[in-house]
Amino acid sequence: MKKTTYLLGILLVFQAIAYAQYTAIPDAVFEQALINFGYDSEGVLDGQILTADAAAATGTLGLANQGITNITGIEAFTGIDELNMNYNPINVAVDLSSNTQLTHIKFEGCTPLPGLNVSGLTSLQIINIFGTAITSLDVSTNSGLTQLQARNAGITSLDLSSNTLISSVDVRNNALTSLDVRNGNMASSITYFNSDLNPNLTCIFVEDSSDGALGSWIVDAGSTFVETEGECATLSRESNSISQFNVYPNPATTQITVASTASKGQIQIFNITGKRVLSKDLSLGDNRLNVSSLVSGVYLARINANGKTETKKLIIN
Repeated sequence: MKKTTYLLGILLVFQAIAYAQYTAIPDAVFEQALINFGYDSEGVLDGQILTADAAAATGTLGLANQGITNITGIEAFTGIDELNMNYNPINVAVDLSSNTQLTHIKFEGCTPLPGLNVSGLTSLQIINIFGTAITSLDVSTNSGLTQLQARNAGITSLDLSSNTLISSVDVRNNALTSLDVRNGNMASSITYFNSDLNPNLTCIFVEDSSDGALGSWIVDAGSTFVETEGECATLSRESNSISQFNVYPNPATTQITVASTASKGQIQIFNITGKRVLSKDLSLGDNRLNVSSLVSGVYLARINANGKTETKKLIIN
């Protein structure tokens, strides 16, 4: 009887081992970090981790600055609510769509990181991809998103129209050609906005281009707030018709400069009711115009030269 019981016990152990579920961890540096921080109970560098170990992890998984290049296997950490991978040279796209408890994700300084999938993460509040190589980011399903830090990345298009809770947006120095912030809220709900140094971003789509709160947004000198695709198309055609003028700063406070490569022209500034409030003849070089007499708000700056016209929105703080 004892022998039978002993053999049965051995059989159960072997069955438990045979049916243990593992998650592959192909990056040895990643696995070693999991061992060092107590997430791999086996403690053996063998290219895998017990799935149960990963699933048991909660709270913050913080593995910043460990030299990790690939975090494949992160999908098994379904209980964590924060992921901090800052300053790891991750060179493989990351899929976090299975990590549904996440509220904060940080990949700052992960310079080679080429892609990030955050689809379906409705609890996600903060995304930090500062200094990555990411060119595309879909946040349409991240209904809880409040902060996006994507400065010095490579994003070409960004749609925030589904993110009604967003309050902080930093996409300075990207490659944006399209940016949609028509999320149903007034601009005042966004307490910080910076899209400067996106030279190819002609149009920023907003709910109300006359909203005074837009005056606090930091945008590229070549960007204009518009409400519709039709308005953007018209603006783009007009911008292409005259390439010899640049108006800055925008927003402005007391003075604007119109840099001209044309021999002559004229700028006229209209308020939102269509009344002309300022005008100035332009010559080759930098032309300065005092706008200190204008009250804060949104204006139209219309430039005429060589029989062509360009119109841009000008914000006075």
